[in-house]
Amino acid sequence: MGLFDSAEEQVRKANLKNLEDKRVAFAQRLAQQGFAPEKMLFAQNDNGGFTALCRFNGKYWLIISPGFGTEDDFILESYDALNWRVEAVHIKSEGMGGIFGFGKKAEIGSEYVILRHDGSEARMPFVCGRGNWLEAPLAKNPLLKTQRRRGDANIVWDMKPLDRTMVERVQENVAEYFGKTPQN
Repeated sequence: MGLFDSAEEQVRKANLKNLEDKRVAFAQRLAQQGFAPEKMLFAQNDNGGFTALCRFNGKYWLIISPGFGTEDDFILESYDALNWRVEAVHIKSEGMGGIFGFGKKAEIGSEYVILRHDGSEARMPFVCGRGNWLEAPLAKNPLLKTQRRRGDANIVWDMKPLDRTMVERVQENVAEYFGKTPQN
């Protein structure tokens, strides 16, 4: 058995292929429905998936991806108005602040919580030191491409890490995606 032929690596590759199969089927379904928002905001979740939000045809659209290695499928929900709130995140660094693997890095930012139709919550964390994000125009939206991505790439690999300036930028521009003020 070679260096990259372990059982764990085979499972990881199978999970990536399964996730890409789901994404391609979802993108093809959206293309058939004519779903083509000008841009979309993505935030990576702790489960290895993401939550995305966009506005299209006068509605808000929430997309929740399956977590990595789960049997879930993509979720698409539309809303006339979003019921959402913001939770500030400020966790102080500990020890050496994560330097050389000692302690814990500081986490600063906001988590946007959207109340879904079924009463559950969808979270979009924009926290430096923890999260990744992507703002994708239609032409470069990795979710909506109907062809397979090379090597069964995961969309979260396209996301950028959040630093303090990006967190501030996202916070300044959330009205474009969420509406003017929180509803809850």
